[in-house]
Amino acid sequence: MAEYEFPECTSFGSVIRFALELEKATSAIYDDLAARPELASTKEPLKALADSHRKRSDILEHTRREKLNEMILEPIQDIDSSNYVIETEVPAGVDVAGAKEFAGKVELTSSRFYLDSSKTAKSLLAEAARILERMGKENEANKARLDAL
Repeated sequence: MAEYEFPECTSFGSVIRFALELEKATSAIYDDLAARPELASTKEPLKALADSHRKRSDILEHTRREKLNEMILEPIQDIDSSNYVIETEVPAGVDVAGAKEFAGKVELTSSRFYLDSSKTAKSLLAEAARILERMGKENEANKARLDAL
């Protein structure tokens, strides 16, 4: 599996970089799970979740390019990125229940990151805060989708 660099969140730009790494890693996790023969019964929902996270990366890139030019260097002090680093190595031989538990932890950690970041972003830029908050809520919905598998 690829290595991911989760930067320390010291500026708004680094928060967005962290989010991009989070989305890249999460989509790779779902791709890995969907490719496993022992998880064939959940292949399509897992692929859909991977695609969803790739689309979220596009949203973040667009937000960074089009909306955050002046905010990118704005310092941030109240986000400890170490609280949001996810495990990216899917356990070997994981069954459906294990895959749901593993991916569920990723979604919950991502949700906490986005919801906490949105609170910080509100004081800087309302539109970015709305995007981060929406992504956090989408992570919660993804966790519910996993629970339904």
